[in-house]
Amino acid sequence: MFNRYITAVLLAIAVVFAISSCKSRFDEYYQDSSNTKGGYLFTKLQSNPKFSIFTAGLQRASIDPFISKGGLYTVFAPTDSAFNVYFKAKGYTSVNDVPIDTLFSILSYHIVNNMWYYYDFKVRYTTSQQSLFLTRSKKFVNVDISANDTLKVNGVPIIKSLRDIGAENGVIHGIGQVLIPSPNLEQKFLTDPQLNTSTFYRLMKVCSARTYDQFNSFDKNHDGLIDSAFYTSYPFLNTVYTALEYKVNSLATDQGGDPVFTTVLMPSNAVLDPLIAPALAKISNTVTDKIAALSPVYAKGVLESYFIGNQSVSSAVLIKRPTVLASVNGSTVPALTAASFVRPDIQTSNGVIHIINTTFPISDFQKSAFGQATSDPDLTTYWLAIQKAGLLGTYGVSSRAGTYFAPTNAAFAAAGFNLTAMTLNGAPLTTTTLANLLKVHVVNSNQAATTFPNAVFSTDLSGTEQLTFDSTGTIITSPTGNTATVIFPVLSVGPSNVGYVYKINQLLIPQ
Repeated sequence: MFNRYITAVLLAIAVVFAISSCKSRFDEYYQDSSNTKGGYLFTKLQSNPKFSIFTAGLQRASIDPFISKGGLYTVFAPTDSAFNVYFKAKGYTSVNDVPIDTLFSILSYHIVNNMWYYYDFKVRYTTSQQSLFLTRSKKFVNVDISANDTLKVNGVPIIKSLRDIGAENGVIHGIGQVLIPSPNLEQKFLTDPQLNTSTFYRLMKVCSARTYDQFNSFDKNHDGLIDSAFYTSYPFLNTVYTALEYKVNSLATDQGGDPVFTTVLMPSNAVLDPLIAPALAKISNTVTDKIAALSPVYAKGVLESYFIGNQSVSSAVLIKRPTVLASVNGSTVPALTAASFVRPDIQTSNGVIHIINTTFPISDFQKSAFGQATSDPDLTTYWLAIQKAGLLGTYGVSSRAGTYFAPTNAAFAAAGFNLTAMTLNGAPLTTTTLANLLKVHVVNSNQAATTFPNAVFSTDLSGTEQLTFDSTGTIITSPTGNTATVIFPVLSVGPSNVGYVYKINQLLIPQ
């Protein structure tokens, strides 16, 4: 009995000791009573003279409120000596000389979502090997903990004496170098002279839109109001993200997003210019920038084969013929060799750009009568309406029988059509009513002009919604009795006479 009692006591002592040991290890990173947290992140930064320039910069860029209260963040804080090296390299004398947008971008890049002590990074690498961590600016930093008792961010070692400085809403790691975020694809296109003036990027801009950037909008002049920032998006180019570097609500939910990478294979002007020359020839010589006058739908058809989504693929891999580039648009892509690359491997933070001296086989959409007609500058409104109604994929197929009567820009304007407001002569349009309006201009059979005189054709809207032609075959009467004149000759014809597109001078109205 006595021996069992002694054994129980020793076991209890061992358990207490084990718990105490674990707690001590935990406290080393989180609850060390000898190193109280003593306030929120910004307060802790202000209290350390080694970070005086960093804190002054945070205040000037209006970032300080972001880390002054709640949330959980990790701050990689450059020391004053690190900033002095940066100032000397850039020709600045103080933090006040740094352009405010540049300062905001750089300092935001030093703040990572969630609280990551050295111990947390070490555990994370043991379990998932995650190395990219999303920052306040929605760019990623690379964290390396592979060397024993060493933590690096973008290759810059954390100063051990400034590691794991705890705060109420996060942790601070001091670093001896200012981190400079790499440009993303959009920034590279804007700043690289060869890319910025390329025909390819000018076509991309035809498909672009300005999108509000909530993460990089801030109070520049300290008047209490947020000054809006915008980034360039491409709503007409599916899965093409040049300024966006992360996916929201993706697998790395604790980080707020996973990286988004895009590979751009950009044909040089020497091979792309001849490809779009016929479309440019249709635009009036009085137009200064003919590329800007092209329809976004036409530009989409030309461009979209040259983007590889969700991957950053090097030229070396592309030369080895990866599956992703085995065929494009249903046709085999000519082999890419080292000689195919005019300028390979232009690296960015969210992808890579390769300038190539070849073009790819055109898409089925471009082959169709519908796709061929997108180059006509007189039908820009029609194509945008087709896109808005979600009918582009339905009609832009070379094997689909159909005859399309496309109203001109002037016809849409005369009918009081407003695509932005989604109204027709002041009356609201839904996506469905817009689609019905467009479907009444489509006949689901291939009709040459010789079949038009005295013809009656059912439309894609319904069998009862019919188009009636006069004896000359030039005047169409809609289901509601309004008329339009066919503008001859035929605008385009699809392969093997599958698909015809004609222009008309009035909008046809369904019942």
